[in-house]
Parts: sequence; C-alpha cells; structure tokens
Amino acid sequence: MKKYLYIFVIVTLMASCATQKRVGDAGDTPSALVDNNLAVQKINYLRKVMDNAVYSQNIVSKIDFTLNAMGKKTSVDGKLQMRKNEVVRITLSPLGIMEVGRLEFTPDGVLLVDRINKEYVQASYSDLDFLRDNGLDFYSLQALFWNQLFLPDVQRVSDAALRNFDVDMLTQNYRTVTMKSKDLHFTWTTDPKDAHITSAKVEYAKGTSRSSVASWEYSNFTAVGKKSFPAQQVLSFSTEAMRQEASLSMTIKMKKMTTDSDWESRTTVSGKYTKVNADDVLRKLMGM
Repeated sequence: MKKYLYIFVIVTLMASCATQKRVGDAGDTPSALVDNNLAVQKINYLRKVMDNAVYSQNIVSKIDFTLNAMGKKTSVDGKLQMRKNEVVRITLSPLGIMEVGRLEFTPDGVLLVDRINKEYVQASYSDLDFLRDNGLDFYSLQALFWNQLFLPDVQRVSDAALRNFDVDMLTQNYRTVTMKSKDLHFTWTTDPKDAHITSAKVEYAKGTSRSSVASWEYSNFTAVGKKSFPAQQVLSFSTEAMRQEASLSMTIKMKKMTTDSDWESRTTVSGKYTKVNADDVLRKLMGM
C-alpha cells in the first residue's frame, strides 16, 4: 500500500498588438475582411467553450479510482471534492471503509497524506519540477479538473485574454484550440457541436533529456445544474526527465455528483505524522 500511495503522488504531480480597422473601412482589402471575420469567429467560439463552465462553486462525488503504473493496474474507492479557487482533493478509501491516502491541491501548494504510514508530503508548485516546468500551478490544475481553458500563471481567463488562443475552424468532427508559451504547447480538443472540451494536453520540451506530456481526457458529460460536467476523467503523464522514461495514468469515474458545500476546504495534518520529501519518494519508486 505504501508503494501504491507513492505512485499516487507521482501521477498527480505530474500543463492584438496592431491597431484594428473596422470592417467596411475604405482601406480594407478582401483578404483583410476575410481574416477579420475569421478572427471574430474564433473569439465567438472560444466564448462558447468558456460558457460551458458549470455555475456551482462545489463538486463532490464518490469515485472509482484506477491507477495504471509500472505495468500494474490498481483500483480503489475514493472521493473527489472540489471548491473553486480553494481546493481540489482526492481521497482514497478501499471498500469505502477507511481513508488511506489524501491528495490536496490548494493555492498554497500540494499536500499528500499517507494515513497508513503516518507520513505526508507538502510542497509549493515551484518546488515540484514537473508542475513548474509545465506551467502548472493551482489555477491551471484547477482548470484541468474543472474542464476549462487556462493560461499559465493566470487565475482567470478574461474575455480579452482569449486572443492568446488559436482555433482550427476548418475541421468538422472536432475543433482544436491551441496556445504556446515559451517551451510549452497547450492543446484542447473540443466538440464543435456544443464546444465541450473533450481532451487537453500540456507538452513541455527543453531538449531531448527534458520533455514531458500531461493529458486529460473527458467523457460521460452529466448535468450539474444547467450545465454539464465530465463524470469520467483520464489523466496521463509521461516524462523523459528522469534516467528512464516513466508513464503513468489514472482514471476517475464519478458515481453521483453533487454540489454539497458542507465540508472543510483545508486539511490539518496531525503532529504525529512525519514529513517526507517528494523527490526522495520519486527516487525510491524508480529505483534511482
């Protein structure tokens, strides 16, 4: 169980400058009119994507949690608790009887609690190479769990910030939204019928020895209030930043989503628990 919890922390820790002319100005050329019209279409589509966000501040659900790592597949019961701008929390409770592990993302950092061995990992986002290199802080991770677009180091994507994204408007069965930032490449796949995000990918490349990919797949969209939310999410992570390539994935299947708000958004760790280093856990797991 201890090794399983260590895998759990790794998989989850593992992403207009020119002055515009009005359409119809005498100086507009036919190609300029087409370009301007396409730009408007892209912005309007991005607004539809953003408008799919659920209204609720809380999403809570019991979950089936499945982990694929190092050639082994493990399934366990658990619970997902999310409160906007405060916390994303996953707890593991085999057979739903006793909590054995807890992973918590907050604006302050990342917390993993191992209830069995009475150990915990606590770190800031800048302390964790994978999260830092992939531009993933609390707000970007929150957006991934909440099935939304995001920009690195930005708490909320404003309407004006939509200019940072590009949209391929030519595809029929799916529509990709992309954004680049330094060594990072972000891609969201959306359904052109309803503008739902069906997958997200964060790719980081810093030379051949430091590259990684984090991806989310969303399915089983279920009503939450007047909006719908993906009741199944598959998170995958692969990296070449270590001495050997590592690949991990986990599946979260929500059983019954509610908007319950009667719960605490912060975990207090008992003084009886020992703090351990996340890097040490990683090296133990990979045999380094």
